[in-house]
Amino acid sequence: MSGIKKIFFDFFSQHSYVGNAVYSLPYAMAFKTTHYCWNNCPHCCESAGANMPKNYIPSAIIENYINQAIKDPNFSKNLVFTGGEIMSAYKYHDESNYAKKLLNMGLGNKCSVDIKTDAGWVFTPMRDAIFSDLVDVLSTHSTSSFRLIPMQVSLSLDRFHPHAMQKNIEFITEMSRRQKNSSLVINISSFKQDADMFEIMLDTLRKRYKNVHEMELFGSPSTEHMQKNLSNTVWSVNRNIVLKFSTGTLFDGGRARNIENAYHTPTPQFSFLAPGNPPHVLMAFDSFGNVTLGENSGKKITVPWRDKNGTPRTLNDIRQDLIIQAGKEEARYRFNECNRLVAESIKNNIKNVLNLFRVKKR
Repeated sequence: MSGIKKIFFDFFSQHSYVGNAVYSLPYAMAFKTTHYCWNNCPHCCESAGANMPKNYIPSAIIENYINQAIKDPNFSKNLVFTGGEIMSAYKYHDESNYAKKLLNMGLGNKCSVDIKTDAGWVFTPMRDAIFSDLVDVLSTHSTSSFRLIPMQVSLSLDRFHPHAMQKNIEFITEMSRRQKNSSLVINISSFKQDADMFEIMLDTLRKRYKNVHEMELFGSPSTEHMQKNLSNTVWSVNRNIVLKFSTGTLFDGGRARNIENAYHTPTPQFSFLAPGNPPHVLMAFDSFGNVTLGENSGKKITVPWRDKNGTPRTLNDIRQDLIIQAGKEEARYRFNECNRLVAESIKNNIKNVLNLFRVKKR
């Protein structure tokens, strides 16, 4: 680290609220393995789609960063694998069993893992390979209790993803049929206005299976990630599938800015703190070579994970740069807010003076 960079790092890691959060809080890592997706959903905060390049972060690079993070006491051991559509690698990536490699890396390092997929592949020739890989991973890392399941698959159920209901039901049905000796948590992610879709899906599953029932999980799950994800009501399907339902906010990042009711985030660059108790920072690596604090698009605190020669940088250097950038962004924001308040105060004072000299009409 150069002398000037060290001065910035020391200052912002100690005196910047945002910089100190990046420096001191535990962090989770998300890997946006590709920006390619076979859908062009109008709400996509990443603007992922079929027009994006079919580029994927090589598994060796992801493994390198996981291995570095494992040695860092600040790493929360929470991993997210997502996209774009991560399972498109089975068709367009030259690495075989790409998702299986990533899942085994995370679980083999005793991390809790969340893999996010649209599940559009369930009606394609890729389905057998993907289902087989998921079952193999679960069998290798199986546990005897839902409370200790380290892996979660997240599916989308909303009006924006084409045929989301059919894809979710097919995924749940097939995973229930294929896996007999292990368990899986499936997180069904939606928006508040689409919450009724989950109830409709449950009714369909109840007609298909006799033992779909609601249950409350007690005790302390093995990791902070699973404690957050299994601390509320869940549904058991056919004994080896746990369904969890969550609703989120439709942010106006990416293509979602064109949706009328999308929620506007005034300062998206500071919305990187993940919810939970205690809070932690989310660092997201993407296939374009950047690391961003937070997942959603918009104005964010971002640094490259590759140097000018295309060589992956060390995780320590990346974290140091994120701390410096976070401190600079906070300073810039405070300066702009100060200017805005001063300008507003001057404007109000001018109005008050004019009111004093204003001649009242008779």
